[in-house]
Amino acid sequence: MDGVRSYYFSRYGLAETLLTQFGAQTAEEAEAAIQGHDLEEALEARIRQLMGEIRIHFPNPEYPPNSEVEGHLVQELDGTPGEQVGANGYFVRPHVLLGDGQLNGQRYGFINNPLPGKEIIQRYYPPATRLSIGKASASNVKKTRLFTLACTVTTLTPLKAARRTGESDRGAVIPDLPLPELLSYLDLYLDLQPSLPGPTQANTNDDGKPFLLQNEGTFPDPPPGWTFGTLGVVAGIGSWARKNGFFDDAKPVLEALANRRVYVIDTSGTNRSETAGSHVATLARKGILRPALENAWKIQTNANEEDVQRVLRRWLLRFNPAYFRDFISLRATYPRSFSPLFDAYFMPDYDSSLVHSARAAAQHINTQAYHAADGTGDTKRQNKQTILSSLESTLYDCDDGPELIARISVQVGRLTGSDFPPGAREFFDQTTAGELTLREARNLLVAYMRLRGTTSDDQATATEGKPQASGEEPAPEQGAPDTTAEAGETDPSDVPPQEDASSPTDLDDAISDLP
Repeated sequence: MDGVRSYYFSRYGLAETLLTQFGAQTAEEAEAAIQGHDLEEALEARIRQLMGEIRIHFPNPEYPPNSEVEGHLVQELDGTPGEQVGANGYFVRPHVLLGDGQLNGQRYGFINNPLPGKEIIQRYYPPATRLSIGKASASNVKKTRLFTLACTVTTLTPLKAARRTGESDRGAVIPDLPLPELLSYLDLYLDLQPSLPGPTQANTNDDGKPFLLQNEGTFPDPPPGWTFGTLGVVAGIGSWARKNGFFDDAKPVLEALANRRVYVIDTSGTNRSETAGSHVATLARKGILRPALENAWKIQTNANEEDVQRVLRRWLLRFNPAYFRDFISLRATYPRSFSPLFDAYFMPDYDSSLVHSARAAAQHINTQAYHAADGTGDTKRQNKQTILSSLESTLYDCDDGPELIARISVQVGRLTGSDFPPGAREFFDQTTAGELTLREARNLLVAYMRLRGTTSDDQATATEGKPQASGEEPAPEQGAPDTTAEAGETDPSDVPPQEDASSPTDLDDAISDLP
């Protein structure tokens, strides 16, 4: 039992069985169940139940394209190679952490031999082997049968955050939580089941091939696939909890999930672990995290998309200055849904009035860059980005705060002749007085001057691209999102300048004595 408790993957299966088989929701109830029952027998019983949760069958040879269809759970599994496969309308559900080759096969296939014997073979029981228990070779491992049974429950249970990650690969998030917190997490997972699409529900692609709705995620409101892990799961469950009045119940679970190590396990073998912090749960609770993740595709930059996602994910997980600098170094333009995200990052360290003042200054820069840009449509937008990049380079060339304010005032003033708004004064004053370091002032300006548009992101309709239609379970074809501009977006600078060139502002006194 100590070995089962000490390893995150087997502990998850133990907690799942204690909850589903014995109704244990607390540490005391769990201990009573452990002491009062034969756990091997309970785990075997749970595995037999979960065998009916592996596959969905769509019996019709053809379905109408782009339609909603319904399959049924397969209770009589066949592990014969080539039988219950996608070509015959059989699809593996996304929570099953076994590859197709591991499921099928007469001798070593899991379906034909679901329960372990006395000897535990690595390739026969991947849950007990591919997850870092100390053996890299294909030789047998010295683990108990109880351990393997618990790992197998984790592998098969639909009570975990999972999604399809490739043509025939699947991934899941397994939190490394102590047993009491794990019971609370799984209990919450039972509560959210009615909010999920049914396991047998699917949409068809242009060829009429089904794609399970739960492939996008077996947790509520799943954001885009690249966020899968701590960020995606906390954002999705947090969104569901906000909508359904469950946040008081969900808060300790999300806090635990955000503050403990999480393992992202994939049947492809690309496993990873990650840790975050309580800020992730706070962002989810305030409704900031999920919109930012959902709209991240609207970030405009010359950087590679995977690099953008990598540095954004890393910053959101840690929320520290080093990773923030990596993120803003992309020289990107951000959707408006990033504004509360930046606020949440800056406001713990600065007065809200200063942050608002910095944002007023930065958005003035953004507006004037737009007015000064030549052309129309995409050409005007591109020219605006060139101007912003030049101004950003100016910020990085400055040696101190007074120089930054002086140079940016002159450079922006030359664009359209418009003065900075009065709201920018506090930021100017603190920067010139040295109350803000050069780096702090620059970070505030760069973040907010790169925010796009005053129009809500809701005006843009986007769908995260789904896996390509190939392999075991083809996905419906989706139009690629337009990453060059937001549909129907009005640039912030479409609003006329607040003042014309001849209008003095109360910032004149603030900058008159600058070099």
